[in-house]
Amino acid sequence: MVDVVVPPPSSSRRRYYGVRLYITGLLVVAALSYFTGLQNGLNGHSVLQTEDDAALDTLEDPKSTDLRNEFGKFQQSPGLVSSLSSFSLTMFPTVDEMFVNQRLIEMSAQHPKDLVVIFVDTTYLETFGVWLDHYKHHDNSERILSIFAISEIAYDKVSAAFSSPTTQAKLRGVGETLLVNLNPGKGKDMRNADPDRFLNKLWVLRLHIMQRIINTFPNLNVLYTDADAIWLKDPVQLYNHPQHQSSNIVASRGTYPEWCPLAMELHDDEKMHLNTVTICFGFTYFRNSPDLHQLAQNLQNAVARYRNDDQIAINCVLNLQYDSNDDLHMNDPSSIAAFTQPDKSVIRSFFGKVIAHNIKVSILPYEQVTRRCGRDEGMLENSVVAHCYTDLKEGQSKLNAFDHFGFLIEGQNSLRHVFDNPELDTPILASSSAPGTRASWEEAAYSLSLDRFWRHIKAATPEGDSIENSYYPDLKAQHQSTKELRSTRLLNSVRIPKSGSSALSVKARALSGCHPDGYPCCKFPGHPVGSCPRKDLMCSLVTGCTDHRPDYDGDEAVITTLRDPVSRSVSAFFYHYPHTSVKHGESHTWEKFVENIQSPRYKNILTKMLEGSYAYVGFDEVKHTVPRAKARLCTIAWFGLSEMPVSSSMMLYETPQFRKLLPNPVAFGLQASDATAAEHAAEEKDGLRVNSDSEYKEFLAASFATNDGTSFVMQHNQHDMEVYQFAEKLFCGRLLAKIGLVEEMKQGGLGLEEIEKCTSIGFDNIEELCYNIQNNA
Repeated sequence: MVDVVVPPPSSSRRRYYGVRLYITGLLVVAALSYFTGLQNGLNGHSVLQTEDDAALDTLEDPKSTDLRNEFGKFQQSPGLVSSLSSFSLTMFPTVDEMFVNQRLIEMSAQHPKDLVVIFVDTTYLETFGVWLDHYKHHDNSERILSIFAISEIAYDKVSAAFSSPTTQAKLRGVGETLLVNLNPGKGKDMRNADPDRFLNKLWVLRLHIMQRIINTFPNLNVLYTDADAIWLKDPVQLYNHPQHQSSNIVASRGTYPEWCPLAMELHDDEKMHLNTVTICFGFTYFRNSPDLHQLAQNLQNAVARYRNDDQIAINCVLNLQYDSNDDLHMNDPSSIAAFTQPDKSVIRSFFGKVIAHNIKVSILPYEQVTRRCGRDEGMLENSVVAHCYTDLKEGQSKLNAFDHFGFLIEGQNSLRHVFDNPELDTPILASSSAPGTRASWEEAAYSLSLDRFWRHIKAATPEGDSIENSYYPDLKAQHQSTKELRSTRLLNSVRIPKSGSSALSVKARALSGCHPDGYPCCKFPGHPVGSCPRKDLMCSLVTGCTDHRPDYDGDEAVITTLRDPVSRSVSAFFYHYPHTSVKHGESHTWEKFVENIQSPRYKNILTKMLEGSYAYVGFDEVKHTVPRAKARLCTIAWFGLSEMPVSSSMMLYETPQFRKLLPNPVAFGLQASDATAAEHAAEEKDGLRVNSDSEYKEFLAASFATNDGTSFVMQHNQHDMEVYQFAEKLFCGRLLAKIGLVEEMKQGGLGLEEIEKCTSIGFDNIEELCYNIQNNA
C-alpha cells in the first residue's frame, strides 16, 4: 500500500538577503477547484477512501476523513527501496484542526515517527512533483508527510491532484500524508501581496508550527525539507547515524548568517581560510525532546529581534544566548579540526543560560547535503540530498537544474506533471477572500502565458546556452543588454480615452521596466484629484505615458486598447471634462447626450487618434479617414479589445516584440506586489473608472434604451464603427493564427465566448489584408 506526499517550496536563501527558495517569486500557476465529494461536512475535514481499505482502518475521530487506496507491491527499481506503507491522505482545512485530530494523536502515540514538513505554493508544484518522484522510492513506513499549502489555491490544486485515479496509481511508496491549508480563504499565495512581508510571516509561521508539532505530539520528530532538496538516497542514514543519534538538531550546512556562526570550516589545504558554518533550514531534522521544546520557545520569543527570520534566529540564539558546552575556538584551525568529524560533519553542544537545558547540533557536510552541485566533478556521487543552488529563485530554474543533473524521472509513473494534467483542469479559486468562489480569468491567463513563455524560451535557446540569458524581465533590461538599442523611449502607449487606457498604462510600465510596479502612469494627485496614489508614477521610458495625444514619430513598438464605440461614448459622457461636455453639477439628460455625441469634438475618437490627432480635436472628414486609421492599426505591435479581455491578455506576450519578456502578473490585472492595499483600492476605484452609479444605470435603462441610443451613437461615429469592425477581424485573425494558443485556452476554459466570436467572424488573409490597406492608404 502507498501514501501521498507534497513538498514545500524551497527555503534556501540568498546569502545576503535571506530569501527562501520555498516561497519563490512570482506568482504564478492557476489552482484547481475542490475535488467533488471531498467535503464530508464534519469539521471541514476532507477524505477519500476505497472499499478495499475501509476495513483496514476504522477512524475513531468522526471529525476527520481518511484517503485510503491500496495498491500492489511497488515494483522495485535498481538501487531503490520498495515501500509497502499504505496510501492515506487526511486533509485539514485549517491548521488548528490538524492539532486536535484524534487519529493523528493516537497514531503518533504508538511509537516515534518522523513528520516530514514541506510548504507548497503554486509556483513550485512541478518542482514538488520531481521531489515526490524521489521521495516515494524510499521506505516511508515510519514517516508522515505533512504538506502545508501556502494558499487555498495550492491546497485545492494538491487535493484535486491527489484525488485523481490517474495520480493515485503513481503514488506507491509515498505513505501516510497530511494536507493542511495554511491560509484558508486566501485565493492568492501570500507572497503576491507583499513578498518581503510574506517571507517574514512564513518564517515565523515555520517556527510556530514546529513548536506546536513537538509540543502536541511528543513522539513526532520534525524534518523540514525544501521542495528542491532532492532525496537521492534515504536521509535516515544521516540523522540516525550513530554519531548524530544524540543530537537534537541535524541540519544541512549553510554560511548565513555570517555574523552568527556555530562553527568554522577549513576552506583549503593550507587551512588558512575559514568559512562560517551555520544551520540551513533547507533540510533540517529536529529530534523531539523537552530540551528541544525549550529551544523552540526561546526561538519564538527571540525571532522578532532577528528580522522575523527563522534561520537568523536559530543561529544567533544558539551563538549569542547559549553557552558552549565544548571548547571549540572559532579562529583556531587546530581546534576546528578537532571538532570536525571524519565525514566532515561538525557537532556542537550548547547550554541554555536561563532555564537549564542542553542542545546538541550536528551540521552535515556539503558532500552529504550538496549545495554547489556542479562545482566539483563527482560531487553528487556520494550525496544523499541534493539541494542544488541556482541563481534564479523560481521553479523553472530548479527544473532546468534537475534536468542538467539528471534528477528528472520520466515515464508513466512520474509525478512531475500531475498538477497540470488536463484531467484535473477545473475552474480555479478566486483571488478574493471568499472561500469556494471562482477565480477571475486573470490568474488563469497569467498562468497559461507563463507556461507558454517557458516552453518558448526553452525551445528557442540554442543547445549549450544558458536559458537564464535567453529572456529578460522587461524592455529596459533587454535594452541594456543590446548595444544597438539607443533610444531612451522603449514603448509607445496610445491611450484612447474610456477604452481601458489606465490599465494600458499599467501594462506599458510593466513591459518597459518602470518602478514601482503595478500602477498606471499618472501625475500626482491625479485628475480627478485622488486618482493618482503616488508621486513617482511617471515613466520616461514610455511615449504617451499619460494624456490622449498620440505620437507615432518614434520607432518603438506601439500598444493600445480599443473599445466598442457605443459603450465607449456612453462611458465618456458620464466621466469628467475633457471627456464630456457635461459640466460639474449638471444632470446627464438625453438632450445633453445628443449635444455631446453630435459635437465634432466627441465624434470618431478612435479614427482621430489612429490618424495621430489629439482625442478631442474637432473631427475632420478629409484628414481623419478610415483607410489611414486601418493602415495604422496594421502597424501596431499589440492592441487589445475591451470586449475580449481574456484573449487580449493572452496575446500580449505572444507579440514578437515582447516574446523574450517574462510575463508580469500586473499586465494581467493582478495585484501589484509593491503597493499597499489602500493604494490599490484607490487605483481600482478611479484607475479602472468603471461607471456604476445610479444615474448612469438609470440613464441606460431609461433614456438611452427608449431613444435607441445605440443607433444614434453609431450614426454619428460611422468611421469609428468601421475601424472597430476591422480591428475585430485583425485581432481575431492574429489570435487564431497563434499555434496552439486557442487549443490551450479551450482546455483551460479560458475565453470560450471570445474564441467562439472570433471563429464566427469572417476575415481574409490578414497579412494580405494589411498589405493592401497600407499600400492604398
